[in-house]
Amino acid sequence: MKREIIVQNLSWRYATSQNWVLDNITFDVEQGEFLAITGATGAGKTSLCLCLSGMIPHGYNGVWKGSVTIGSLDTREHDASDIAQRVGMVFQDPESQFLTMSVEDEIAFGPENLAVPREEIGRRIHDAAETVRIDDCLDRAPYELSGGQKQRVAIAAALAMEPEVLILDEPTSQLDPVGKLEVFSVLKELRRKKSITIILVEHFTEEIVKHADRIMLLYDGRIELLDRIERFFENVDLIAAKGVPIPQVTELGHLLRSAGVNLSSLPLTLEQAVDAYSGLLGRNRNEQP
Repeated sequence: MKREIIVQNLSWRYATSQNWVLDNITFDVEQGEFLAITGATGAGKTSLCLCLSGMIPHGYNGVWKGSVTIGSLDTREHDASDIAQRVGMVFQDPESQFLTMSVEDEIAFGPENLAVPREEIGRRIHDAAETVRIDDCLDRAPYELSGGQKQRVAIAAALAMEPEVLILDEPTSQLDPVGKLEVFSVLKELRRKKSITIILVEHFTEEIVKHADRIMLLYDGRIELLDRIERFFENVDLIAAKGVPIPQVTELGHLLRSAGVNLSSLPLTLEQAVDAYSGLLGRNRNEQP
């Protein structure tokens, strides 16, 4: 599989700080992979996203070491407009990204600034709006929409640039439960319809276990753990010690293991928990005299 993102020995320190926000980070992301990044507040998650998008070092003053390559582009050697055609970025607060007075204009804004032909812009608007299911909102002002709809508009605006990589920095942190489900539903649909690499920063793990291929745990600017979903949560004690909540069904499985119950793997989702614990209860009944 082709490597879409290559990060080698990346360190970053803002000009206003004496401390390294990111400290000697190295990892790869394959094309089409869904990587979730988690960690406590101050771990360096947003700074890492800014490095991956090229906003660091081009838009911030500081000290940079190492390299970030997106496709064939070294982010230090190409300007923001070049990188923006490869990487789409969605922030916590979608309103901070809105620049126009209609959803349609918002989606069209990026391609228009790249002088994409009008017919092609129309196709991109339709495709992006349909993917995130806001095609019935194109004439509305973004500010009139619900939180979940606003975030979907922000995702659509990023998709209209037809990026190879989509980075989402805690896109559900300001949303209610319905809005959170809307965003994760869109990400699921996006993976089904497009071969796009997704980087998602998310503090809470209940939903990301259903979607991500791998999870990275950042702590104090360093990678503490990076592994596939099913192996990542075998390190329950480490994850909890670094301030990241564990899915409740996984935590229960860990407690049962600690009490001597034989579980071949820890359940990550409610569906997996029902299967695992139902089988366990059935086995215990059969073992009774």
